[in-house]
Amino acid sequence: MNGRIFIQLFGLCAIFVIALVLEIAPWPTGFQALKPAWLVLVLTYWILALPTKINVGTAFILGVIWDVVIGSILGLHGLVLSILAYTLARYNQILANLSLWTQSLLMIVVVFILQLGIFLVELCIHSTTFNWQEIFGAIISGALWPWLFLLLRRIQRQLGLNA
Repeated sequence: MNGRIFIQLFGLCAIFVIALVLEIAPWPTGFQALKPAWLVLVLTYWILALPTKINVGTAFILGVIWDVVIGSILGLHGLVLSILAYTLARYNQILANLSLWTQSLLMIVVVFILQLGIFLVELCIHSTTFNWQEIFGAIISGALWPWLFLLLRRIQRQLGLNA
């Protein structure tokens, strides 16, 4: 029994590490705005799939790790991901029962709102400008959602993770 729990925990941690690596992976300068929000997508899936195991605390820890790795304001991504996690957990039953394509459209809005939230916090701390091309990253994140959802669902079944 303990071996199975260890494998499940290791699998979840590996998925989050892969998402974090994809999130911080460098892209060419002209294509930086097209980068999908990998960590947001993966965190969203696991909050919808396992709301009792992946929660606001997990989101905050991942956000702080993200801040440390990219060298941004400590707690910025933790704050934004925590708000996202709370909202997803609060409306879990509604969001989990939406069709995959509706969730995909919702992910475009969610990623854009997160980018806007990060901008607003940075604007309060120091002067910054909003890159409107980041909407393309939100659109790409929404387009990737159905395939990432199905991939993570398969991994969830293989690991035997149930809510």
